[in-house]
Amino acid sequence: MGDESLVNVRICNYLHEAELVKSVLDADGIDADIPDAYMAGVQPALGAAIGGIRVMVRASDLHRAEEALAAIAPAE
Repeated sequence: MGDESLVNVRICNYLHEAELVKSVLDADGIDADIPDAYMAGVQPALGAAIGGIRVMVRASDLHRAEEALAAIAPAE
């Protein structure tokens, strides 16, 4: 069994960016979560106040997730 703790794979400025990242990961079979989705949907201006909207994956999937995302756009 792999490491089940969650780690940030990307921090986005807007919810739609985080949803796009999540959809790329989902398409590659990588479970991803956006723990700040509700807050960002209800009060979008708070995304910047909390340091961005997190997209998280299992630590055991981090390398694979980074490779999947690098194929579409490099990390900023």
